[in-house]
Amino acid sequence: MKKIVGLGLILISSITLGACGNDDSNSGTSKEAATNTSTIVTLESSSSTAESSSSEQTTTFKDGVASLVDIDIKITKHAVIQPGQPGNEYGDQPVIAFWYDTTNKTGKDIDSTTAWMAVFSAIQDNDPNMENKLQVASLPDEQYLNTQTNKIKQGGTVSNAVAYTLTDTTTPVTLVATQGIAGDEIGKQDYAIK
Repeated sequence: MKKIVGLGLILISSITLGACGNDDSNSGTSKEAATNTSTIVTLESSSSTAESSSSEQTTTFKDGVASLVDIDIKITKHAVIQPGQPGNEYGDQPVIAFWYDTTNKTGKDIDSTTAWMAVFSAIQDNDPNMENKLQVASLPDEQYLNTQTNKIKQGGTVSNAVAYTLTDTTTPVTLVATQGIAGDEIGKQDYAIK
């Protein structure tokens, strides 16, 4: 008797769940809401693009300084660090490290690590068939370990460092700066492997 009651409850639960999953009256509304949402996002993006077209002229990367609307990033030093040396204790390949200062020009929530990653990619052009984007390595300067993701106050400047694993020790590394992740390129600069 208990088996029949249990089987009946399972059958009723299955029918109820099946009916909930096939409720087409709400799915049209949610599709319509999703369409409206993406239209709004597109309109906002279009208007912000129009507003920022004049500011695009002020976004540059030259002489080791990336200047964008929200931030400035100034590269203060770069060096190649061999495996086992301080700054590359855990790596098995040489890295190129960059020390830099990030200035928050707005009240936006910005930290030095995210700012760098949003703006820069490192390329070592040593493959004839494809672009060779370098992989980020461990933090090369432990003095920034506890501050690298701290929010930078408006008008404040914070120092940090980043490293990339090299794929050879002769080809220069090109830093390519963009207006944020997947943004337009604003400049590039080669750094010799010393």
